[in-house]
Amino acid sequence: MDWRPFIVCEPEAQPPRMRGLRTPEGLGDRMRTAAFAEYQAIRAFTWAVARFDDVPEGLRADWAAQIPEEAAHYEAIKARMEALGLALDARPVSDRLSRALMASTDGRDFCIHMARSEARGRQAGLRLAAQLSQRDPQTAAVFLRIAEDEIRHVALADRYYGWRPELGVE
Repeated sequence: MDWRPFIVCEPEAQPPRMRGLRTPEGLGDRMRTAAFAEYQAIRAFTWAVARFDDVPEGLRADWAAQIPEEAAHYEAIKARMEALGLALDARPVSDRLSRALMASTDGRDFCIHMARSEARGRQAGLRLAAQLSQRDPQTAAVFLRIAEDEIRHVALADRYYGWRPELGVE
């Protein structure tokens, strides 16, 4: 799959270890990973809408409605990275999330796997925003806004399948 502008690791390879957050490079590593997760979500939801017809009434429409939100998240992170002089293609990222989502055998599996991923991403975004709140409030605000949207995204798994994140992951 063509993931440009990102550079993607070989399937079994690990991406380079993230550098310290107090450096511009370390911030770039985290933002790049988040941007790529949003980019993968755009493609995964697009795929799922076309792929799964075994889902409850309305779920595919809800997934389709999330695509522009995921695109807005990606664009917000990308714009902030550009403002900070950070490049999306500076280091490799992993497409493991996309490969796992697209291995889903049915709509329920996809929905819950995606919700689990969105919940983890939300928690990571909240942690990053808290760490950046004093020294980079603009970047923190980007991640807080995304975290708010993720609440609705995760809630789809509960609405359609009664699934909620494990304790400790909201």
